[in-house]
Amino acid sequence: MPGALAHSQADQLRAALEQALRDLDDASNQVPAVRDALLNLLDVLESSDEAVIMPADTLLTTQHAAEMLGVSRMTVVRLADRGVLAVEGTGTHRRIRVGEVARYRAASIARRRANLDALAGDIDEALGPDQVVPTR
Repeated sequence: MPGALAHSQADQLRAALEQALRDLDDASNQVPAVRDALLNLLDVLESSDEAVIMPADTLLTTQHAAEMLGVSRMTVVRLADRGVLAVEGTGTHRRIRVGEVARYRAASIARRRANLDALAGDIDEALGPDQVVPTR
């Protein structure tokens, strides 16, 4: 899928970024963090035609958080009620930090991957592709 940046443009920007960071004083502890963040941004722009950048402390409504997670608003409300998502405010004016949404999304992806790996581990070569995997 083409992204907002062509592959050649992204490569040129990576090279320029590497050179600029080499020119900076290596005594700074923040250079590796800045480098990683900018390279990650280039990867996103190269692979996707859309990217949203927000400060981690930006507050979102439950509807905006739901849109970012690809779930319904009620699912976000239930996650907040169970304490899975940390919210600010009470009642009908709850807000969720972008960083909290990103944390939940990353944890959800990791949990899904672990579950798929466990499922894949249950399948062996002796089991045909159309057979049912016994779960009990």
